[in-house]
Amino acid sequence: MTATAHAIVGGTIAAAIPDPVLGISLAFLSHPFLDMVPHWDAGWGWRQKTKKRLFLEASTDAILGIILALLLFSWTTPLWYLAACVFAAELLDILEIPYWFWKWTFPPFGWIYKFQSKIQGKAALPWGLITQVIACGLIFLLLQYVQLLLI
Repeated sequence: MTATAHAIVGGTIAAAIPDPVLGISLAFLSHPFLDMVPHWDAGWGWRQKTKKRLFLEASTDAILGIILALLLFSWTTPLWYLAACVFAAELLDILEIPYWFWKWTFPPFGWIYKFQSKIQGKAALPWGLITQVIACGLIFLLLQYVQLLLI
C-alpha cells in the first residue's frame, strides 16, 4: 500500500477506537494486512530508481498521507493519538528505509524488508489504486460501525 493509504487507515483507527493501547496496536497490525491486498506502490522498482527519486516519491506519498489524515481526523481525535496511530500504521515501511538507502541488511531492517516483500499483493495501475481506495473505504465503514457499537 502507499504510505497515504496506511496513514488514512491509521487515522481511521484513531478516530474510531478511543482506547490508545488498542488503537495504536491495531494501527500497527493493519500494515501487513493492508499490504496483502493487491495494490500499486510507488516504492516498487526501488533498485532501478535513483536515491533522489525514491526519496522524493516516498516523501511525497508520506506527506500526502499525513496531511489527509490531519484533514480528515484531527477535528475529532487528539493530535498526539492521531500521530501515534499514523506512525504505527507506517512503521514497517519506515523501518525499511535503512535497507533501501544504506543497504543495512542486518536485523531488524533486513528481516522487515524480507517479510514485507513476501506479503506484498501487487496490482498494476489503475487497479492497484482502486483496490487501495476500496480497502480504505471498507475499513472506514467497518470502524464506523464498531464506533457506533461502542457508543
